[in-house]
Amino acid sequence: MGLIFSQRVGRWCFVTFALGIAGFIWQAHAQGDNARASDSQPKYGVNKPLGDTYAEVRSVADEQTRIVFYRASARDAAGVISVYLNGRYHASLQKDAFTVVCFIGKKTDVRTRYLPNHSADIRPELDTHFAIAMSGGESVYLRITEIAGNTSRIDPVTAQVALKDLTDAQQQMHTLSRVPNAQTCREAEETRFAFDPNIITFGSDAIFEHRKTEIHAISTQGRQELKQIVEKINVKYKTFKAVKVHVVGFADDEADDTLNRRISEERAKSVRAFFKAQGLRSTTLTHEGRGAEEKQKAKLFGLSPRRVEVEVAVELR
Repeated sequence: MGLIFSQRVGRWCFVTFALGIAGFIWQAHAQGDNARASDSQPKYGVNKPLGDTYAEVRSVADEQTRIVFYRASARDAAGVISVYLNGRYHASLQKDAFTVVCFIGKKTDVRTRYLPNHSADIRPELDTHFAIAMSGGESVYLRITEIAGNTSRIDPVTAQVALKDLTDAQQQMHTLSRVPNAQTCREAEETRFAFDPNIITFGSDAIFEHRKTEIHAISTQGRQELKQIVEKINVKYKTFKAVKVHVVGFADDEADDTLNRRISEERAKSVRAFFKAQGLRSTTLTHEGRGAEEKQKAKLFGLSPRRVEVEVAVELR
């Protein structure tokens, strides 16, 4: 009897242990599934429809026109105003919301429809129509408001007016644009970088011997100065996202302009290669030769005609 009881107890302990292990595994899988489901959920939706607040950009790519639509703030604003571009749905703006889109072309048609609440009947016709004459490299600001009779209107406004209205506006995020030729806005390339006004000119020891172009045609002390310039650039601009360094070479004032140009080009090229070998921190490292140009500047400021100058540009963003 005691033996049978012990065997039954042993079986129940085993069953209990097995069930516990199974439960632990199921719970782990459930937690993993929940985590994956959470990760796959969109960041924005009906419960969180708005994103970041509005931030003005410095410029727009030359070939693009940037259009900013926003719904003006109103105390009793309700519902949404849907925006259609070239006959295709783009977004539905809530109170204090905006949306930005860029196009390439000369004209874009904008239409809107006001929907006061989710249960209202959707009219087949749209409320208003506005044609945008687009010009590349510019921003267009359109303020959209609801008016009496459950309709909406579109008003073009200046950048100054729009920026004031958009102070507390947030980006409309939970709607999905159906406009096929809409583009992500890009910044104009030339305005992303600003040149440091302090052009670095080598000292009197860091100039090339007459008609020479190789790096060893600069004295040992001169090459040390070049290393110090590398260190200075690496330290001064280390926090910038991107740095452009441009090396400009000049030449002796020979009678042959072609020879001057070649000498200056080779000098700039030699310094560029030296900078690269010394680990200069730069996104872009370019060079050019200007021959015997700027002779008057050299005389006026006591500069050598065999000098090399370094221009540094840093990304503004």
